[in-house]
Amino acid sequence: MMKCEKYGERRGAAFGLAGVVKGFRITSLKKYGIAATLQQGLEDRASAKSREGALLGFECLCEKLGRLFEPYVIKMLPLLLVSFSDQVLAVREAAECAARAMMSQLTGHGVKLVLPSLLKGLEDKAWRTKQSSVQLLGAMAYCAPQQLSQCLPKIVPKLTEVLTDTHPKVQAAGQTALQQVGSVIKNPEINALVPILLSALTDPNDHTKHSLDILLQTTFINSIDAPSLALLVPIVHRGLRERGVDTKKKAAQIVGNMSSLVTEPMDMIPYIGLLLPEVKKVLVDPIPEVRGVAARALGSLIVGMGEQIFPDLVPWLLETLKSDNSNVERSGAAQGLSEVLAALGKDYFDQILPDIIRNCSHQKASVRDGHLTLFRYLPRSMGAIFQNHLQAVLPAILDGLADENESVRDAALSAGHIFVEYYATTSLPLLLPAIEDGIFSDNWRIRQSSVELLGDLLFKVAGTSGKAILEGGSDDEGASTEAQGRAIVEVLGRAKRNEVLAAVYMVRSDVSLTVRQAAVHVWKTIVANTPRTLKEIMPVLMDTLISSLASSSSERRQVAGRALGELVRKLGERVLPSIIPILSQGLKDPNASRRQGVCIGLSEVMGSAGKHQLLSFMGELIPTIRTALCDSTQEVRESAGLAFSTLYKSAGLQAIDEIVPTLLRAMEDDETSATALDGLKQILSVRTAAILPHILPKLVQPPLSSFNAHALGALAEVAGPGLSSHIGTILPTLILAMDDEDVDVQSTAKKAAETIVLVIDDEGVETLIPELLRGVNDNQASMRRGAAYLIGFLFKNSKLYLADEAPDMMSTLITLLSDTDNATVLAAWEAFSRVVGSVPKEQLPTHIKLVRDAVSTARDKERRRRKGVPVLLPGLCLPKALQPFLPIFQQGLISGSAETKEQAAEGLGELIDVTSEKTLREVVVPITGPLIRILGDRFPWQVKSAILSTLTIIIAKGGLALKPFLPQLQTTFVKCLQDSNRLVWSSLSVFLSMVSSLFT
Repeated sequence: MMKCEKYGERRGAAFGLAGVVKGFRITSLKKYGIAATLQQGLEDRASAKSREGALLGFECLCEKLGRLFEPYVIKMLPLLLVSFSDQVLAVREAAECAARAMMSQLTGHGVKLVLPSLLKGLEDKAWRTKQSSVQLLGAMAYCAPQQLSQCLPKIVPKLTEVLTDTHPKVQAAGQTALQQVGSVIKNPEINALVPILLSALTDPNDHTKHSLDILLQTTFINSIDAPSLALLVPIVHRGLRERGVDTKKKAAQIVGNMSSLVTEPMDMIPYIGLLLPEVKKVLVDPIPEVRGVAARALGSLIVGMGEQIFPDLVPWLLETLKSDNSNVERSGAAQGLSEVLAALGKDYFDQILPDIIRNCSHQKASVRDGHLTLFRYLPRSMGAIFQNHLQAVLPAILDGLADENESVRDAALSAGHIFVEYYATTSLPLLLPAIEDGIFSDNWRIRQSSVELLGDLLFKVAGTSGKAILEGGSDDEGASTEAQGRAIVEVLGRAKRNEVLAAVYMVRSDVSLTVRQAAVHVWKTIVANTPRTLKEIMPVLMDTLISSLASSSSERRQVAGRALGELVRKLGERVLPSIIPILSQGLKDPNASRRQGVCIGLSEVMGSAGKHQLLSFMGELIPTIRTALCDSTQEVRESAGLAFSTLYKSAGLQAIDEIVPTLLRAMEDDETSATALDGLKQILSVRTAAILPHILPKLVQPPLSSFNAHALGALAEVAGPGLSSHIGTILPTLILAMDDEDVDVQSTAKKAAETIVLVIDDEGVETLIPELLRGVNDNQASMRRGAAYLIGFLFKNSKLYLADEAPDMMSTLITLLSDTDNATVLAAWEAFSRVVGSVPKEQLPTHIKLVRDAVSTARDKERRRRKGVPVLLPGLCLPKALQPFLPIFQQGLISGSAETKEQAAEGLGELIDVTSEKTLREVVVPITGPLIRILGDRFPWQVKSAILSTLTIIIAKGGLALKPFLPQLQTTFVKCLQDSNRLVWSSLSVFLSMVSSLFT
C-alpha cells in the first residue's frame, strides 16, 4: 500500500486493510499499530508513495468503519490539511478523496469538533494553510444531510470571504469549495442556477441584482435543500443591505418565500440571526413599498417557521410602534405587526387587541400615532377576522380624528379610509352610524374627517371614485348620475339615504372652511340635481336641522342656522311652502328641545327670507310664535322671543297687535299667567321700545293687583334702561300699592319698585330722581313714605355713582323729618342715613351749609305747627337719630378750614337744639370730645365762640352727662381766658355760669 509501484495494488491493499480491520474490529487499529503506521506514512516527506498510500488507507477506513473511525479522524486532521498542499498531485488527489470520505461519515459531534479548527485555519497568515482549510471545508459539502444543514451556514459565508483573498490559489480554492457545495444541491431549479449564484457570490456588486431577478422569475416545483439555502442566503443577505429600492424589495420577497419552499423549515433556523436584523432594517425603510414587502416577509416567516422561532419579534415591533424617532419607523412597525398578527391567528389577536386600543389614547402622541397606524394595515392583512372587531376599534379611530397632534389625526383618518374601503359593503350598518355621529361632533376636525369618510363610503356604494373635478357656481347640477343615486338608495334604503344627505347638506354651511369644502365635494359628487333632491329629503332635512338647532352645542346650532338660512336664501319661494308648515307642526312635538329648535329655525327662516316672501305666510307665522311664547318651557319661550324680534322686522305693528293682547289676556288666567308673563318678558327683552307702550297701560291700571305688580317687576328686569321714559307712569302706582291693605300686594309692589329703581342706568337717573322727589313732596303720606323708602333703597343698593344726587336728597329728607306721619319720619330718617352713607367721607363737609338750611326749614315748619312749645323735630327724637348727622359735622370740625369749623360748630348746636334730651344723651360723649379739643387749639375767636355756644346748648340738654369732661373743660377755660375777644368772653361767661350751677 505504501511501497508498490502500481496504483491499483496500493488501492487494493487499502481496501484489504479496511476489510481486515473491520473483521478484527476497531481495537485492531491500536493492537497492530495500524493508526500509528498510517500517521508515520503521512509524515514521510521522503516518499510520496507512502503519503499517498496512507491517505488511501485513511479513505478506505473512513468508508468501511464509518462513525467508529471518527476519533482517529480528529487526530489525523492536521496531517490531512498538510496533504492538501502536497507538491505531488497524486497525494493531493488522495487527500481530496480521503477528505470526502471523512466528511460523509462525520456525526454532528464530529462536525462540532472539526469545524472550529478548519475555520481557524482560514485566519492563518500562511496561504497554504488557508488553502488547505478551504479545500477541507469544501469537502464538508459531502457531509450527511443532517450535518450539512448544521455546518453549511457557517462554512459558506467564510468561503465567500475567501474569494477576496490576496492569494490567487486561496481564491481558486474558495471557488472550488463553493462549486463543491453547489454540486451536492438536489433541487433541480437551484442546481440549474448554480453558476449564476456562484457569480453573485464571487462578484456581488455586479451580479447580486441579476441573481435576485432570476430567482424571482424561477418557478419552484421542488423544495429547497440545505445546500441550496447555503448559496442563496448570502446573496439575499447582500440584497437586503443594498441601497437600491428594487434590490431590497426583491431580497425581502425571497426571504418571505424561502420558509415555504425549504424541505425542512428548521433548515432556516441557522440563517434567522443573519437575515432577521436586515429584514427589520428594511421594514423601517423610507420607501413604503419596501416596507410592505418586508412586512409580508415577516408574516411568511412566522407562517413557515412558527412563532416560537421569533420570541422577540412581536415585542420589538410593539416597542418600535411607540418610537419617538420617526413616523417612518412607526409605520413600518405597524405594517410588520399587522402581517405578523395575521400569521399568529385570531386567538393571539384577540388577546393583544385591548392593549392596542388602550395605547391609542396614550399620553404620548408618538404612541397614539403608531397604534392608530396599525389599524390602517390590519384590514389588509387580517380581512374578515378584523371585521369582527370593528365595533371595538371605531371609538378609538373617532377619538384619534380629534387629536391635537396632526400626525395622530392623519393616522386615524387613514385608518378610517381603509375601513371604508374594505368593509363599506359588509359592515355598513356598523360603519355608517359611527360616521354619522362624527358629522355632528363638536370638534370640527372630527366633522371634517367624518364627512370625508362618509364621502368614501357613498362613493364606494355608488360605484364612483369621487375624484371628479367639480366646477364652482350653481349647486343645481352635480357630477352624479341617476344610476349612482339609485345604487345608493338600494344599498342604504331611502330613509337612511335621506338622513345621510340631510347631514351632508347641513355641514355644507359649517363654520369651518375645510368642513364646508369637504361637504360640498361630497354633495356635488353624489347628488345629480340639488333642488329635486332637497324636495325629496325636505322632511328629514328639517327634522335634522330642528334637532341641531335645539342642540346644547352652540357650534352645531350655528351650523344648522346657517344651513337653514342658506336654504331659504337660495331656494326661497321654492322651499318656504314646505319649510314653514313643518316648523309650525314641530311646535306640537312633546320634546321641549325640538320645540326650541323650531323657534330658532323660525328666526333663521324669517331672517333669511325677503319681507315680501313672508307676507303670505303671516297667517301661520304669527300664531306659531304666539303659541311658542306661551310654551311651558322657559328655553322655548326665550327662543320664541328672538323669533318675535325677527318677525317684528317684517310684520311691524301687526306682530304686536296680534300677539301682545293675547299674552295680556293669558296673564289674567291663573293657569297661563306665569308662562304668558315670561313670554312678554322675552319679547320685551328684544323689542322694549315697541312693546312697553302696549303693555304698561294694562298693567298699571288701578287698583293694582299682586300679579300685575309682580309682572311690572319681572318686565322691568328685562326692559332695563328702556323703562326710563315710563317711570312717571309706573312708579307712582307701585308706591301707592306699597301701602295697600292686601299684604301680598304690598310685598309684590315693593319688590317691583325696588327692581325698577335698580335697573335704571345713568341716563335714567335724571328721570328717576325728580320722580322720587315729587313722591316725597306729595300730599299723601303713603306716597311720601314709599318714595322715601325707595330713595334709601336706591342709594344703598345701586351700583351707579349717585354722589351728585345726594344734596337734593339730603335736603328733602331732612325736611321730611318734621312730617306729621311717624312712619314717614322713620322712612325719611332711614333713607337719609343711606344717602349720607353713599357720600365719600372727604365730601361730607361740603354739605354742612345744606344740612343747616334743611334743619332750619324743618324747624320753622315745626315751629309754625307747634306755637309756644319748645321746638323738637320728630325725626331727631328717634333712637340714634343723630348718627347720620354726626359724620358730616365731625368731619368739618376735624379736617375743615376755620370757616368750615365755625359752620360745623354752629350747625351742630342748631341740630342739638331741636333734638330731644334722650336722643342727645346717646351721643353726648362723641360730640363733646372733639369740641373740647378744638377749643383748646389756636383757632380764630369765631370758631371758639361758636364752639362755646354749642357746648352751652349741650350743657343745657346733656346735663350731668358732661361731668367726665370737667377736668378738660377747666384746662380749656383757662386757655380761653387768655383770648381778648369780647364775644369769646361773653360766650365763656354764659357757659361758666351754667357749668358752675350744674356741678356745684
